[in-house]
Amino acid sequence: MSAGERRKTACVTGGSGYIASALIKLLLVKGYAVKTTVRDPDDTEKNSHLKDLQGLGPLEIIRADLSEEGSFDQAVSGCDYVFLVAAPLNLMSADPEVN
Repeated sequence: MSAGERRKTACVTGGSGYIASALIKLLLVKGYAVKTTVRDPDDTEKNSHLKDLQGLGPLEIIRADLSEEGSFDQAVSGCDYVFLVAAPLNLMSADPEVN
């Protein structure tokens, strides 16, 4: 990247998941700045791999929840690309295919 050239930024939702993590790593290796969303950025058990990926390039970890309207606004703001990898999780559903 030449001086003055802006690094492209991508947002990957659901950063604590396996597929999102692989995508984040690929984007960082390719030179993108990445923002990712997780439900709880302070949950080191679920997010420690993201801290490791920060060594590959600019990775911002942002709190967001699919059930909270507007919580993804900061994450997608200013992004050139958005990859929607997060999925709602309802462990209490009697019929997961319906709920």
